[in-house]
Amino acid sequence: MDRGKLNVIQVAVMYIGVIMGAGFASGRETWQFFGVFGKDGIKGILLATVCFVVFGHMISYIAISKDTQELGKVVSPFNSKVVDDVIGWVLAIIYYSMIIAMSAAGGSLLEYQFGVNKIVGGTIIVVLTVATAAGDFQRISGVFRTLIPITFTVVMIAIVMVLMKGQDQSGPVSGYQPGSMTPTPWIAALVFVSYDCLGMITMAAATAIRAKNRKTAFAGSLLGTLLLGVLTLSLLLVILTDMNLASRLDLPMLGYAMKVSPVLNVVYAVVLYVAVYSTAASTFYGFSTKLKEGKSKIWIMVVSAAIGLVVGLSGFKTIVEILYPIQGYIGFAVLLLIAVNYGNEVRKNRKKSLAHSGK
Repeated sequence: MDRGKLNVIQVAVMYIGVIMGAGFASGRETWQFFGVFGKDGIKGILLATVCFVVFGHMISYIAISKDTQELGKVVSPFNSKVVDDVIGWVLAIIYYSMIIAMSAAGGSLLEYQFGVNKIVGGTIIVVLTVATAAGDFQRISGVFRTLIPITFTVVMIAIVMVLMKGQDQSGPVSGYQPGSMTPTPWIAALVFVSYDCLGMITMAAATAIRAKNRKTAFAGSLLGTLLLGVLTLSLLLVILTDMNLASRLDLPMLGYAMKVSPVLNVVYAVVLYVAVYSTAASTFYGFSTKLKEGKSKIWIMVVSAAIGLVVGLSGFKTIVEILYPIQGYIGFAVLLLIAVNYGNEVRKNRKKSLAHSGK
């Protein structure tokens, strides 16, 4: 395993890359989980950021302590191969579902922006995803180091430009109905963290054991999760300038960007497409880690990705409203197991340290 290469910034980049997909960078998730509550959504984002920081640290600590990125071992506090395998496959299936969401997002994006049939946009995402995930962690790491800093910077610049331009409210500023599974800002924040942390597990663990040292891994985790919180809050500030627009669009930030400039709209569309690809590649890599190495692996990846593309034709907005909250509630059980696993590892290492100092 290739270790000891990632610095603080590179570790942070991996966190951002796996989360900053279409739902995130487009503002769709921010509207769904926080924007519908108006200014009260800020409270939810602050809670979500704290949770991101805590669980990012926990996952990194467990991976380093157990010296593994295997999904089951990172999550499970039980010393059981059977339980590890079951948990690993549950997570792998959830990761697989992201190719459905991201192919749908890629299709919606090109259809909305350029009038291209959604099958084309989704197919490009699927092909790029399989080609990247098939190259294992090193290929994904190389792609992320190059693309994600640029993507993040452009997104933040676009947000600043939209806020400086100012927006006129095109509809009501309150009274929007939250999802039935996310009825309050607090519950919405926890569900948001839960499903995002599910997607983060593989990359958080993989980067932790490949960082230069423990301090670098923990610092990178802290930086990456804090930046995710800053980005979410920034997106919410944009959404609050015209709540009705966000409620109507699959990809709200494209609508805000168009209000500023057609050029910014096109640039943001390109960046958003890259963000879709980055999330698809990282989560599909997580799915692929559960497949046995061999000639059949690539064919399983290709066929499963093609099936995901077909299912994704149902539409991105529908997937965000239904699939993401369901994953979030499943994630509560996973995060509880991670917390218990973290506590076990901390106690184990303290005992080792005390035994060593007593000699």
